[in-house]
Amino acid sequence: MSPENRGYADNGDAFLKAAAAAHGAGRKVALGDFRGRLVFLNFFATWCVPCREEMPPLNSLYTALKNEGFVVLGVSIDPSETQVKSFVAEKNITYPVLMDSEKEVYFDLYAVLVLPTSFLIDKDGMIAEKILGERDWNSAEMKEKIRTLLKKR
Repeated sequence: MSPENRGYADNGDAFLKAAAAAHGAGRKVALGDFRGRLVFLNFFATWCVPCREEMPPLNSLYTALKNEGFVVLGVSIDPSETQVKSFVAEKNITYPVLMDSEKEVYFDLYAVLVLPTSFLIDKDGMIAEKILGERDWNSAEMKEKIRTLLKKR
């Protein structure tokens, strides 16, 4: 994303406060909770085939880089939390998966129109890149891109 198109990703820390963010014991999550770390925000749905296919490589990327300050947050727009929990267990996803069934974050805050859509959010909470569509997140090229962003202050 070009510098003139970059914006604050957390909209004043409003991220997922309005949307019922469920992870673990149903605690609320704000993007500002991750300030100082590189955040990969991935919007998906369990019925979306490209979303389903990219999640295992994304989980591998997360596993490889989480100790270096890399955070992955999956945001499901599915209506059923039960269905999402089953899907996460089936795919062995280890990163936090949040719910946005009302699409308040998906559409209202991030204007996402295509699934999957991902955002790389830098350590200052700025959107560094918006990525439309499926990718091989565990590729050497992607790992290098993430490591480069992790090194930036």
